[in-house]
Amino acid sequence: MNKLKKYKKSKTGNDELTLTDKQDEKLTMLSAIETILKTSEDSTLSPECLEQLKPTFEYISELQGISSSQALLLSLFVEETSDGSSASISDLARFLDCNRVRVMQFQEDIDDLVKRKFLRKVKRRYGDPIGYEVPFDVFTAIKKDSRFVPKSMKAKDGVQFFQMFYDLTHLRHEGDMDTQTLKDEFQQLLDENEHLKFVHYLKRLNLPINSQMIVTQMARYMILNQKDYVVLDCLEYLFDNRHEAYNELHIMEEGQHILMKKHIVEFGGDDSFLNKSKYQFTDKAKGKLLKGFSLPKKIVEDVETIKADSIATKNLFFNEETGRQMEDLAELLTVEKLTAIQTRLKEHGRRTGFACLFYGAPGTGKTESVLQIAHKTGRDIMMVDMSEIKSKWVGESEQNIKAVFNNYRTLCKVSHRMPILLFNEADAILGTRMGQAIHAVDKMENAIQNIVLQEMETLDGIMIATTNLEQNLDNAFERRFIYKVRFERPNAEQRKRIWQSMMPTLSDDIALQLATSYDLSGGQIENIVRKCDVDSILYGESAMNADKILRFCREETILNKNISHIGFV
Repeated sequence: MNKLKKYKKSKTGNDELTLTDKQDEKLTMLSAIETILKTSEDSTLSPECLEQLKPTFEYISELQGISSSQALLLSLFVEETSDGSSASISDLARFLDCNRVRVMQFQEDIDDLVKRKFLRKVKRRYGDPIGYEVPFDVFTAIKKDSRFVPKSMKAKDGVQFFQMFYDLTHLRHEGDMDTQTLKDEFQQLLDENEHLKFVHYLKRLNLPINSQMIVTQMARYMILNQKDYVVLDCLEYLFDNRHEAYNELHIMEEGQHILMKKHIVEFGGDDSFLNKSKYQFTDKAKGKLLKGFSLPKKIVEDVETIKADSIATKNLFFNEETGRQMEDLAELLTVEKLTAIQTRLKEHGRRTGFACLFYGAPGTGKTESVLQIAHKTGRDIMMVDMSEIKSKWVGESEQNIKAVFNNYRTLCKVSHRMPILLFNEADAILGTRMGQAIHAVDKMENAIQNIVLQEMETLDGIMIATTNLEQNLDNAFERRFIYKVRFERPNAEQRKRIWQSMMPTLSDDIALQLATSYDLSGGQIENIVRKCDVDSILYGESAMNADKILRFCREETILNKNISHIGFV
């Protein structure tokens, strides 16, 4: 039953009161609205009805600064929405006993009332007509018989600005405001707060209104909720239209949104690699948009690192030149030396990052050397597995490699001591780029390499890459590695020392014979020693003898045809 129908009879049961019955009474907003409701009901908006209500319309019009037709519409909406529900054009037409087209002629007046905040357009159930409600502030003004003045949306600071935006989005989320009204309110919020740095920079980006709301929602979430990323659910309820929401969020998931193309937003979260369910600002955008705000520390617990204090000490054996380079590098990367050197480099306007290349044959100690440097300098290692970086989906690999450097920068900020970024077995990204890439995979390879090259240019940390295929090294990469250390296969004397360091029980003669008989790398000798340990555990120490060691050596040489069997007797 339409609530507006309750004015059919007065409380006394007589015919309804007319304006004449109350003409001697002093009008107020409430009495004027009551008179309009009683007189206009079932009137079909006849000329006689409108003429009779003219003095009442004039009272409301003068007090509220609205037209006579808007005074009528406002009165009808006040009655229908006083219990917290909403009203549609159809509801008004039924009360006036006229067709909907007659009321639709007042649509511009209704839109103007929405714009001036006397009405708020609300979301109704899917398929229902558009609904409207009278905001609480308007009801308050009516009760006080005062002029309604919309609250100023000018914020004293950025935090209050985001609180105001939250109030708007909360109404949208609860269905008490449709997206178009949210956009109108949001535009006013921006216009009244151009003095804020966030708004000033946001407007300079020249983004569509939907994108501006997404950026503001992300910033609001970061500032008020102290989160460094948002999920799609936090963006979805900005839109009441399913198709509009799908279009915005689908292209976000595809990485094709204008915010991503302009390098404002990227896939993010607390994972080392691509995560399409989480979004964050790029470092550049964050520095511009959120400058001056207290930002949350990015969660990096899920970034896998090798802790410096978990690395066991090992003796490594190099030739004289490699040994000298490793000592110099370990000294350079101590906290005291690196801080002083980077400060001096900044003063001279030079790059402060240190990119190092360890190259040479497999098993020569490249990876272990990185571990030992980390242990000596107290630096954790963020190790990159290129097999996880590369994806069969074109475009994701590029995002993954960007995420690696973004996570490394964040790790540097939150770590007590600058960690080492290790690209282990990095042959896949250091190789020569293809000049005329035609296939998608080749283009992806080039794109990954270009990203790494750009990141190395602006590196403000420690990056070490290891490779077994230095002959394929792209010249552009070679120029960007400030330290390049070659790891040679150990000579006989070094092999003897490796044997004895790993198996202290070996006599000098046996260790020398093993070293001269088999041209093994340090990694291969370690494999053999581990097999000896396993054998001793299974069969006891007494079962281990020289024959078994020789057999393990032969088995190791079978796996690599390039290893020389010099002849053990």
